[in-house]
Amino acid sequence: MKKSIKLILKRILSGFNFILIIKISGKRFKIPILGNLGTQNVFTSEKWMIDLLKIIIQIDSNKFIDIGVNTGQTLLKIRSIDNQIKYIGFEPNSSCIHYVKRLIKVNSLKNVTLLPIGVSFKTGLGILNFYHENDGDSSASMIRDLRNNKVVHKDYISLFNISDLKDDIELSGMSILKIDVEGAELEVIQSFRKEIEISKPFIIMEILPIYDKTKNGDRYERQVQIHAELDDLNYSILRIVKTEKKLIRIEEIKNIGIHSDLNNCDYLCVHKTKLNMFKTISKY
Repeated sequence: MKKSIKLILKRILSGFNFILIIKISGKRFKIPILGNLGTQNVFTSEKWMIDLLKIIIQIDSNKFIDIGVNTGQTLLKIRSIDNQIKYIGFEPNSSCIHYVKRLIKVNSLKNVTLLPIGVSFKTGLGILNFYHENDGDSSASMIRDLRNNKVVHKDYISLFNISDLKDDIELSGMSILKIDVEGAELEVIQSFRKEIEISKPFIIMEILPIYDKTKNGDRYERQVQIHAELDDLNYSILRIVKTEKKLIRIEEIKNIGIHSDLNNCDYLCVHKTKLNMFKTISKY
């Protein structure tokens, strides 16, 4: 019933341009509604991430790198609990960039840098595939044939290897690296590899389920390569067990494996030099 009400409200709100006031972690934010952009922020999703971020920033709260800003859902979460941590966000969707700039302005958010580009291991031109008409389609992916869904439309986007930006953007001192890129996680890790080696950030990452190894062989191979990269970087992989509203526990795993549970596709990767400290503070 609640989901139906939310869907109806989103459809109604998408026809207008105005500002709503919401609270996240007790802090007030202005949420611009620009056509069909912004309704995603009216109802705070994945509240479990706030619980997780509160734990991590007790250990390190210098710089937050957000790969896949979308309409600023994570930006609002981190600013609801920490005003000082530096935020650098990467987002290739021009409509989302336009919206988040407005979100930043109306809330007078400070220490925020927004880059209108995607992250990959190769600098050049890429294609962003959209699966829904919504300009802020959070399922849009740079990976061709990631989903069986029909591609509604495609946009050309700029892709950069992080090494080509190091003279312009200060990425050293990363505390948290959040990766939500709908299948392109491997490219992001490979692009950020040197920075990860130096800063050893906590990595919050969504890895979509494989479902079937035979049917989704490419996705399986990507997962194997992600494992190999993280092992080589001396990282442990922890599965985030949660409900939509709260973090339940975080459990260390040896292998992501083959599964079909969308509720088990969020992971926290911790450098082994920080693992004991994280265990002590989080009490997981």
